[in-house]
Amino acid sequence: MKVETPPSVDIHTYSMVERSERFDFEIRDQSTRVPIAKPHRHEHFQIIANQAGNAPHLLGGRRIESVQGSIVFVLPYRVHLAMVEPGTRYQLINFSSKFLRPDFELSPLEMEEASIVKYPELTPFIYQGWFDFVFDEKEFAYIETLLERLHDAHNNRRLGSLDRARGALFEIIGMTTEKFAPQLQVLADKRVYIQDHTDALRRVLKFIDENLHREIGLNVVAEAAYLSPNYLSQLLKKQTGLAFVDWLTGRRMERAQHMLTHTTDRVSAIANKVGFTDEAYFTRRFTKRFGVSPSAYRRSLRDIG
Repeated sequence: MKVETPPSVDIHTYSMVERSERFDFEIRDQSTRVPIAKPHRHEHFQIIANQAGNAPHLLGGRRIESVQGSIVFVLPYRVHLAMVEPGTRYQLINFSSKFLRPDFELSPLEMEEASIVKYPELTPFIYQGWFDFVFDEKEFAYIETLLERLHDAHNNRRLGSLDRARGALFEIIGMTTEKFAPQLQVLADKRVYIQDHTDALRRVLKFIDENLHREIGLNVVAEAAYLSPNYLSQLLKKQTGLAFVDWLTGRRMERAQHMLTHTTDRVSAIANKVGFTDEAYFTRRFTKRFGVSPSAYRRSLRDIG
């Protein structure tokens, strides 16, 4: 279910070192750390296995009903929030992309669009949010034996431990993909991530247009749209062919052109209203884009009239 959440300018991106004892992988239960109580993102992968209670998640603008016997898969850089209710028990696994796959080189946007044939291990992460991964009692009991294996590998690291941990991790991912294969294949065939990209880009462009008068940069816009700066930069370039700065400057120039045409505001006032504190710099940018200065552009409109 798609959920509208108010924009924020304080979405932190956590590294492994901030939330984990290890740089490769770790597993812990709910008693080890207090859950983060506001929307955030992290550079690493995360899996949450709910053993008891309820812990609804907001993930990329969608609500996930994380009930007992369910698993939530979180891609790196996806904004999310776990609303853990009292009495909930869960196991949380953090792991780096290199732990998952040593040759892993995909960017955040490429991860969202990855082929499930080439990268099957990403499948439940990509499509988490379109439906909930809930297992029956027997299936989840087996998953809990895999979680115990991960705990043993994490706490007693020796030769071969990380291989066993990686194997248990792949078993959880593979079991999920196999169980929900029909639904996942339908989503893959529909390329549903394209709609997510469209929604994200719409939020970005709306925020930019509403804040042209402010001094806004890539980080501010990304946080307001619940995206990572890297992801936003790639998305904007892919969908518009323009870098963030070029798009922002272009929109400011178009707004200034409109105001020169339809208002009697002074050039200096228009410059301020489209985010320029230096009128001379604004004039240079306008002239570069339209071939005439703001004053000359306005005079040409009077001549035509």
